[in-house]
Amino acid sequence: MATALVVGAGISGLVTALRLTRSAWEVVVLDHGTHHETVPLRGPDRHAARRLAALPHPLHYETRHSTVTALQPDRFGVTVAFNDHDDEWFDVVVCAQPCCDAERLPGLRLESWSRDHVALLYRAVRDTGIPLSAAELLADAFDIHRDDHAAFAWWETTLKPHTVRRAFTRVR
Repeated sequence: MATALVVGAGISGLVTALRLTRSAWEVVVLDHGTHHETVPLRGPDRHAARRLAALPHPLHYETRHSTVTALQPDRFGVTVAFNDHDDEWFDVVVCAQPCCDAERLPGLRLESWSRDHVALLYRAVRDTGIPLSAAELLADAFDIHRDDHAAFAWWETTLKPHTVRRAFTRVR
């Protein structure tokens, strides 16, 4: 059985866990116990919410209140170091909120949302503004592609057209 660590129990993290458990993944969700803002559902997210309502219940995933201290990708997955227990290995790590040094993985390009078995879902959500759709598409990618590199490539390509161009203003 494939294993996934989802860092963040906000809407995109929980949707990812929900969809991966539906596809028989063993999922661990890290939750720091913070409450998140209400997310408005519009456009593609409204359709994703309708589809997700049809998921089977009960859902089985483990929730922990730990902190990730390091990520060590290898050829097959990621070894994750935690603040309160031994290191653990996962097939993929989904960062639904910033998680430790994920953005400093060697060779991770600034425009990239994934690399080396790590998906930076929170960046895709920030860039598109559609958390449910981004999370659901990521899990869909793992349903479609057995190889996570192919899954990440499909996910990024499918989601990129929804990237919001933000205008920057100078503060004086």
